[in-house]
Amino acid sequence: MPHISSIGAGMYTSLTFLNSPVEDGTGATAGTVYKGDTPVEWIAMFETSGTPWTAGADAVNFGRIREFPNLGIPANIVNVPQYGQAVSSQIAGQSDAPSMDFTFNYVPTEHAFIDAMRQGGEQYLFRVRLANAKQEVTDTGVNVPSLDADGNVTEASDFFFFGSVASFEIVPNLTDSNQLNVTLTIDGEMQGPYAWNAAGDTYAQ
Repeated sequence: MPHISSIGAGMYTSLTFLNSPVEDGTGATAGTVYKGDTPVEWIAMFETSGTPWTAGADAVNFGRIREFPNLGIPANIVNVPQYGQAVSSQIAGQSDAPSMDFTFNYVPTEHAFIDAMRQGGEQYLFRVRLANAKQEVTDTGVNVPSLDADGNVTEASDFFFFGSVASFEIVPNLTDSNQLNVTLTIDGEMQGPYAWNAAGDTYAQ
């Protein structure tokens, strides 16, 4: 799964999280996510390469996403008056971590776990996999790389962030699918993009 190298729509983009405790520091211990570890260590909990690829036991996919938010940290520009001059100047202020708003085609049986996450208030590690080529879907619903005839993985780029579910709002719709609006907080800066190499045996930026 090398990085995306051509223009295309990210129609196979997915959101997955690890249903594991989050701890400060480093550790790379099975069943616990440490904030100080690297995405190379986190990815081992999301999926394992092979024929076929397998999803980690704690990896959970958010299905039926209709709209994704912008990824990254927006600028916070501060205008600074310059007395005696006709035009003020600008400096970069402290960036605000954005909330991330996702829209789903709502299916109550498939999305009940999201409201349980909101009620629990716990922090999780999330992965957004930006992909414009089809991914394989495991029997647990998690997207993992697919392989071509030469054994190379499909192009995609991964972004990681820590956060929690802040809101769960159902939007009934009489003429279209019912919708679900979910807001995720983000703790710290998003990390990425990361990807597998063409053969699928190393993972790096």
